Amino acid sequence: MQSIETTDKWYTHMPNPVYEEGDVTVLWNQAVHTDREVTANRPHIIIKNKKEKTCTLIHVAIPADRNVVQKEAEKKLNYKSLCIEIQGMWNLKCTIVPVIIGAT
Repeated sequence: MQSIETTDKWYTHMPNPVYEEGDVTVLWNQAVHTDREVTANRPHIIIKNKKEKTCTLIHVAIPADRNVVQKEAEKKLNYKSLCIEIQGMWNLKCTIVPVIIGAT
């Protein structure tokens, strides 16, 4: 298995926009072009698994502590249209994973 390149200075590391290994493709900060207009079309991470026929959309947000639940619901709603488009275009089951980190 190939490893993802990293650096000792994590704060300067910029991941490659596309990483492929076997049946899995990881897209970092890439817009998804769809047949229909979708405003939220650039999640932070997209993981496509061709073997399992799945696609996972990951978006990270760091709101104030009182907005954590609200922000999670907002991200799921924002990316629902993109998920539906991906299911139709790529013939993959799509899941939305909002990663919400509360900050005081």
